[in-house]
Amino acid sequence: MTTEFDDVKRLMAQLDPVPATMFDGVARHPRSRALLARILAPASEPAAASLPTRRRALGLAGAAALASVAGLVTFRSLDGVDVSRPPTVAMLHYDLVNGRAELNGTPPAADAVLLKLADTADRQPVTSVPAHAAFAYVQFNAWYLNVAVAQGQAGTAVVPTVVEQWTPLSRSGTARRREHRAEPVVIGYGNPETAAAVTGGSPVSDEVFPAGSLAGPAAESLPLEAGHLRRALLGTGPVPADVPDGYRLVRAVIDLHSEQIVSPRLSAALWRMLAGQPLAYLGTTVDRAGRAGEAIAFEATVGLPRRWVLIIDPTSGRLNSCEEILTTDPGKLNVTVPAVIGYTLFLRQGWVPDDRTAARP
Repeated sequence: MTTEFDDVKRLMAQLDPVPATMFDGVARHPRSRALLARILAPASEPAAASLPTRRRALGLAGAAALASVAGLVTFRSLDGVDVSRPPTVAMLHYDLVNGRAELNGTPPAADAVLLKLADTADRQPVTSVPAHAAFAYVQFNAWYLNVAVAQGQAGTAVVPTVVEQWTPLSRSGTARRREHRAEPVVIGYGNPETAAAVTGGSPVSDEVFPAGSLAGPAAESLPLEAGHLRRALLGTGPVPADVPDGYRLVRAVIDLHSEQIVSPRLSAALWRMLAGQPLAYLGTTVDRAGRAGEAIAFEATVGLPRRWVLIIDPTSGRLNSCEEILTTDPGKLNVTVPAVIGYTLFLRQGWVPDDRTAARP
C-alpha cells in the first residue's frame, strides 16, 4: 500500500541531489537516535503558554519545496518559472465592506455588537450534563485551500475535511479525534502532475490521545468573568514579542469550539472578553452552511497578514463558523488577495455515553 509520502518521494527523486546510499545505516547510529529523541521530546514550557498546536497540517505530493501558511499549503517552482495566479474560493459577502481587503475608511469597532451577542447568549437556556454522559462530542467541517505548483503550472483545490472529536469528562481519560477527508473540489490545474499533487492524501485518520494534551483548558473550568477568562486563555508562560494578545485570544476561541462544548454562558463570557480587543465589525453575512451571522474580524500580522472572521449567530450568540483570509499579496504563494485559505463550520455538539456515538443534530 502506498501513501502520500511514497508519492512525495517518487516525485522528488529526480530532483534530489543527495544519493540515498549516503544515509545507509545512519538510523542505527547512537547520535542519530539521540537527535531524534530530542526532536520528539515534549516542550518544557506549559501548554497554556504556547500557541495551539493541534491544527492538522495537510500533506500534498509535488515536485517542489514545501512551504506552509496556516491552512494553505503550496509548492514553489524549483525552475523559477512564473506561474499564473490560481483561482481561489469565493469570498463571503459582508454587507458593510463586501469582503474587500482594502477598506474605504475604517470599519466600525465590534465591541457594541459583541456585547449585544453576549446578552443574547446569556438569555439561552442552560442544558445540564446528562447522567449517562461520559464524553463531550463536537463535529465541524474544515475546508482548506491547497495550491500546488509543478513544472511552472499551478493547481488549486478546496479539500473538505469532516472532523469529529470526543473529549472525556474525566481529564484523566483519553480523547478521540476522527477525520474524514472528502473528495477535493479541484478549482483549476495546469497538468496531470499538479492535479495529482492537489488531490492526493490519506482520506481518513483516527487517533486517541490524552485529554490533557488539548490546546487549552477544560471549558467547564473556565471563569465567566471577562478579565479572569482572558487571563486563563492567555496563560502565564513566555510568548514571542510579535504575537499580540488579540491573536492568541481569537485563536483560543476557535480552538475551544473545535474541541469542546461551549455553553451559552461561556459564549457570553467569550464575547465580552473579545469586546476589549481591537476587533472590527464587517456587518451581517451568510456562512457556507447557509446560516445568517454577525461577522467580527481581527487583523493578524503574525506571519503573512491575515484576517480572521468569526461569524456568530445573532439569535443564539453561538459561534457558527470562522474564515481565514490572506489580505496582502503573499508573493511566491501566488494567489490573488483577498484569498480565503481556510474556513471552519461548527455543526454539532452534545453529550454522549462513549467515544463511538455522535450527538444528534
